[in-house]
Amino acid sequence: MSKPFLSIKLKLLLIIVCFAPLVFLIIYINYESIISPKSSKKIFLEIRSDEECIGKIDSIYRQKMNHNILVLQTENCIFQVEPFWEHKFKVGDSISKKKGELQVEHYRDEKLLETLDYWQYINKYYKKE
Repeated sequence: MSKPFLSIKLKLLLIIVCFAPLVFLIIYINYESIISPKSSKKIFLEIRSDEECIGKIDSIYRQKMNHNILVLQTENCIFQVEPFWEHKFKVGDSISKKKGELQVEHYRDEKLLETLDYWQYINKYYKKE
């Protein structure tokens, strides 16, 4: 019995047909991050700027399915806390994060305890780009 013979052109065509869809899929998935002029810091700040959460903290817990992130739950919203701010909050405190702002006001006993700023957080703890 003789081995089936495949020409070089046919082998090349089979390789292109098999791997071209995979390459296009990878490019399609990563297109935004490859082409986008925005840094990851700017994207992070845009996401945080769009959030709004105002209210008294009813409970504090960790979301196991979301990388074990600390969450503050108020009557109106659920607020995810950055890792370096986790130790600052207690049940009964109040938070005020308005949409379009990058500051979180932290109140205790109806007095402003501190203002947490995402600009300071990102410059201090985020990796340099």
